[in-house]
Amino acid sequence: MILYVNGDSHSAGHDAGGIEFAYGRYVADSLGYDYICEARPGCSNDSIIDRTLKYLESNSPDFLIIGWSTWERETWYWDRQPYNFTSSGTDSVHPMLEDFYKEWVIDSSKETVQRQKERDNHLKIYLLHKLLSNQNIKHLFFNCYNYFFYNIQYNEPKYFWGHLDQNYINPYTQDGTYYFWLREQGYKPSNPKYYHYGTDAHQAWANFLLPKVKNILTHNG
Repeated sequence: MILYVNGDSHSAGHDAGGIEFAYGRYVADSLGYDYICEARPGCSNDSIIDRTLKYLESNSPDFLIIGWSTWERETWYWDRQPYNFTSSGTDSVHPMLEDFYKEWVIDSSKETVQRQKERDNHLKIYLLHKLLSNQNIKHLFFNCYNYFFYNIQYNEPKYFWGHLDQNYINPYTQDGTYYFWLREQGYKPSNPKYYHYGTDAHQAWANFLLPKVKNILTHNG
């Protein structure tokens, strides 16, 4: 039995000791499953989707958990090498991508562009959910920090995430995100400059996820 986990630095256990001390390890151990984690710090949602689809080409996990990143991250390729960028600031940029990156940051500051990027991320994640559902791959999604907006004026829909939205933890509210839920429980980031929690918070999040995972395993999720 295999639990497959993907996501960004939160799912990778950054500041908690790495993937072996992240929430996925505790969920897998509680279920008695083998644990596969392909989360990568600083990655985009596109890269999470790409890695997940690549894994599914030759593997069939018994359960899949993804903690989604934020819309302003993108993955670009230069000379076949992936580079992760965020419009809110990146430590280093490949010299050949510097001009493009500057233009991209300026463009991403526009509200219309932000709305479109949010819609694109929302739709891509929903399409992965539909694919997994059609292939009968049981799964649970959650947002690590940002949540989805829906507004008819901006053509931002609410999607159907399984029976009673059981496949996505509160996708349209801040309270359901990994970061804010743990903050409300009294946990604080390991480093006050960043947003990563320690091992105790990962254990708490695993305990929060477990009933939801078991419910999906018991029913058709």
